[in-house]
Amino acid sequence: MNYLLKLTSGEINRLIKYKILPVSLITSFLWIIIFLFISKEDARNIAPLLIFIDVSMMSILLIGATLHLEKQEGTIKSMMVLPLSVGQILVAKAFASILLGIESVIVTSLALYLIHGITFNYLLLLLFVFIAGGAHVAIGFFLALSSKDFSSMLGLLMAYMFPFAIPTILFTFGVIEKKYEWFIMISPSHSASNLITSVVINEYDWTKIIASNIYLLILASLLFVFTVYPKFKDNAIRG
Repeated sequence: MNYLLKLTSGEINRLIKYKILPVSLITSFLWIIIFLFISKEDARNIAPLLIFIDVSMMSILLIGATLHLEKQEGTIKSMMVLPLSVGQILVAKAFASILLGIESVIVTSLALYLIHGITFNYLLLLLFVFIAGGAHVAIGFFLALSSKDFSSMLGLLMAYMFPFAIPTILFTFGVIEKKYEWFIMISPSHSASNLITSVVINEYDWTKIIASNIYLLILASLLFVFTVYPKFKDNAIRG
């Protein structure tokens, strides 16, 4: 446990060093500016989408940036000589990345309360963000470890977004009808959006919520065990 805490602290320091944490904070403050110029109703409706973007797309992008920067510096290879398992290193990196999503949720929730007096179940939202963030961190690892450099990783991210993230955005704005939601829930991004939206707008379809949680937990577990772990270990050894 002590090693894990030190590893997580080191990962957070690297997020600051690589300017990833400051960029995440700047993004969150952009949402605050948006809330200042829209009504309370519009703020409640758009907030789930903004949180979803931070927890899903930004998590994937930032984990990719971190891994490729570490690869350039040889950080990961040097960590392999320490008395640490690959699993411990991955858990620390995943936890640090999820903290970025939680940071965004805290800033956004505080802004909603101070500007519009909007409140919701914060503990449930944090739980859902942890699950949704974990699944997208796993996806981010998979995309980053499957790419040669950050540019090719961006290409893979765009390839992911078109079938999996864009439909969620279209659904949010009513372009895709609600009757098709079960179909697009095959997308991990839409399942994540469903969890976040249910808490923020205070409307709970527990069948979809339970299905989304189970799906995201299974997806994250399968990705970490069968793709992320072996790929990360292989990349660390080769440097």
